[in-house]
Amino acid sequence: MLAGCGPGAPGQATRAADVRAAGREGEVVVYINNDVHEQVVADFERRFPKVTLRFVVLTSRDMQAKVIQEAKSGQPVADVVWTSAMDTQVKLINDGYAQTYRSPEAVNLPAWARWRDQGYGMTNEPIVFVYNKRLLPDAPRSHAALLAALKADPGRWRGKVGLYDPERSAVGFLYLSSNTQVYPDAWALYDAIRDVGGATYVPGRPMLDRVASGEHLLAFDMNGSYADWYRRNLSTEAEIGYIVPEDYHLSISRVAFIAKAAPHPHAARVFLDYLMSEAGQRRLLEARLTPVRAGLGAPAAAGGRPIRVGPALLANFDQGRREALLSRWRAAKAGEER
Repeated sequence: MLAGCGPGAPGQATRAADVRAAGREGEVVVYINNDVHEQVVADFERRFPKVTLRFVVLTSRDMQAKVIQEAKSGQPVADVVWTSAMDTQVKLINDGYAQTYRSPEAVNLPAWARWRDQGYGMTNEPIVFVYNKRLLPDAPRSHAALLAALKADPGRWRGKVGLYDPERSAVGFLYLSSNTQVYPDAWALYDAIRDVGGATYVPGRPMLDRVASGEHLLAFDMNGSYADWYRRNLSTEAEIGYIVPEDYHLSISRVAFIAKAAPHPHAARVFLDYLMSEAGQRRLLEARLTPVRAGLGAPAAAGGRPIRVGPALLANFDQGRREALLSRWRAAKAGEER
């Protein structure tokens, strides 16, 4: 038996027993690495007034450490763990920190966004180039065009490119690993960024600040949803633009799972179902996060290469492979870390 989510609202495929038990539990605690905005909280609590939704914002690395520490101590806090660091999520699932939940809403997700009835990708967000519109009106529109531009006029680009540091940023390593698998000239591009003194970052905010100020012309590989949020809230459309590369673009998903020892497991199920439901996906769209369900937003840009939720991401934790990638990266790295 499935429960509707409220009078006059589209149905959410959640088992009635889970809804009743969630009301008795009273809350769901979600570890998250971004601000998903108030739309999600307000809509969820309107639909399920007996369940309080509480977000705890952490970096992906801190989140991973807390999940492991809570499991070891036997004092769990997190019910749902939800982050864009896809490989970290898959590692936690593989290591036994998630519980199985066969969500009745999962049939609405593409196959690449589901793994083992435990990990669910809730978004499909393109990775973009962010650029200063005033200083770079002719911004490169593909990886190949960026590589050609860097080689043709390195003086123009000296110190003008920013990117995540894959040694210190989990997301940065994910991008490096994925680019080198899908783009034959990936190392040539990283070498060209080296040659112009590319600057490396861990959080994305300072990188975008420097693009907005003109210190950088371009930020390489930035989550399009975050770039859009930054432009609307911390900059102006006249300063910041972003391009979905035309030759190919990675797309990532914010992966959620229910913690193995979740204190409020039924409320966690209700929340996961909500995120996958049409209503929840529309709220994510309102928060400018590209939904994973088809047909809810603008057509996906051509050339998308979704990073699959699943065991292939575990290769990022193979120490031999990781060291080989980072050794090659160090040879391509230049500029001051910021």
